Amino acid sequence: MNKSLLLSLALLQVVSTHAYSVDLIGKTTSIDPINVVSEVSGVLKQVGWYTGDSITAGAPLALINPIDFQIEVRKQQANVSLVKADLSIKHSLYKRYVELRKKNSLSQNELDIAKADYDAANAQLSLAKIELEKAQLDLDSTSIFSSIDGYVVARPVEAGAWVNQGDLLYQLINIDKLNVRLLASEFDLASLQIGQPIQIWSESNPDNKILTNIKRIGVELDPNTYAYPVEVSIDNENHSFKSGMSIHATTTFETNK
Repeated sequence: MNKSLLLSLALLQVVSTHAYSVDLIGKTTSIDPINVVSEVSGVLKQVGWYTGDSITAGAPLALINPIDFQIEVRKQQANVSLVKADLSIKHSLYKRYVELRKKNSLSQNELDIAKADYDAANAQLSLAKIELEKAQLDLDSTSIFSSIDGYVVARPVEAGAWVNQGDLLYQLINIDKLNVRLLASEFDLASLQIGQPIQIWSESNPDNKILTNIKRIGVELDPNTYAYPVEVSIDNENHSFKSGMSIHATTTFETNK
């Protein structure tokens, strides 16, 4: 048997492989954007950042006019002092009544009343301290700081405006890590699985390709895109990708014929 025939027979015994790729498109999205809201109501005195600005953790974001809150703190401090003075009087009276009762110079009912007054004064002091603590917290809340390193993506308010408790002041994002939401057809799903390697790049910079893995595959068709969502995450410490960028993705498989 000649060598050509032997080679042909050997090739017939080998399972050939065929490589193909699934191409997807999608967009980058930020992970857990932070809504910075006002914790107290008041006039917005300072607001110094604009959409697109880079910020660092601890940077001051806004200041609500603190004057009314400073007055409230002083008022509650004075109230605590008054309640303490009243408590001191009630305590002294109660101790004196205890001694008088020991000498049978006072009825038990009078002692009980003095004890109740003393207990009530103690409770009033606890309440006054709570009110002071709340006033101080409200004052502290007039100064708003960033909790992350990141970017401002929304600022719907202006200095001088009245804001209510819960009103949105800023939306912040960190893009050191990003999600990528890709769109797959029902035919693509058969060739995709969680953990599978996939290569992505932005439409604006196709030479900057990143290899990552499929993190999640949706099981329900998105009614807006008529596609199934496929999610991956990428490390983006150099910020070469921005939130909202158009993304292309491809993945190569080996299949037996």
